[in-house]
Amino acid sequence: MKNPARVRVFAPEAWTQTDFFKIFQGGTHKLKADGVKALSGVSNHFRKASLLYGLAIKILPNLQIDEQELMDKGHTSAINGAELTAVLEEVFTELYASVECIRKVITGIYAGTPKLPTDSTRRFFIRVMNDEIGSPFPQELISAVKGCRWFEQLRAIRDELTHADIGHCSTDRENKTVTYMHQGVKDGDSSLVIIDAMRHIDDLASDIDLFARDVFRYLNSQLQPTVVTQICGIFDGRVYVRNLPLDHSLTFHTGECISYAWFEDAEGRRCPFADNCGAYYAAKGIDR
Repeated sequence: MKNPARVRVFAPEAWTQTDFFKIFQGGTHKLKADGVKALSGVSNHFRKASLLYGLAIKILPNLQIDEQELMDKGHTSAINGAELTAVLEEVFTELYASVECIRKVITGIYAGTPKLPTDSTRRFFIRVMNDEIGSPFPQELISAVKGCRWFEQLRAIRDELTHADIGHCSTDRENKTVTYMHQGVKDGDSSLVIIDAMRHIDDLASDIDLFARDVFRYLNSQLQPTVVTQICGIFDGRVYVRNLPLDHSLTFHTGECISYAWFEDAEGRRCPFADNCGAYYAAKGIDR
């Protein structure tokens, strides 16, 4: 007979700034339903983009099939290039969706700020970058937005992909890189051409991740003290929880165990981490 599943959920060492804000923001902000949804979307869309990027890497070698077909027959359906292009374009749209969710969280919190667009990501970036937003919009967020020099190109790609056909990917045999081109997206007077598209997307994802960290690091610095109930893990089919205070130096030992009250004397239900958990000893009033 297999052992029942044991899943540790509480792992603050792996939390991002976004995760921290998601857990503790309720003690300070009263985000509307769309704001709460957007807060989850920041990480969810970024994760989708990461998964799609990984898929693109897996199918990248298939471009050789198109090249071989061209050499053998003098023509190719280029279906493998089209598949790669479609996946990469979904990476662009998911990355933009993550940025849009960040914007929605910001505008949900600062909705009362004069001239702050709450229904358009494009206008939000334009107005912030042009110093058209009134106070009390914080300088830290203005600086974060102004650092997004990649935004306009990403927006243009996303807008075109929403309504147009897919672009085109080709390989550079000498450099072994992928070039992405889309005739519908303009770069000045010419069509958009991205040399080494894989590297470009990797760098773009890093820039967006940095933007998210900057935004939520500031928002976290403004949070008021609060205590939340946090799931520690699911062991043998039961949920174990603790009270967790807002603490910017969280560790696995932070907080006070709640579940010890019932598992302490229940045979076979003791938390597997209890003997090495500061939250358990804190709840019992024992110094470690």
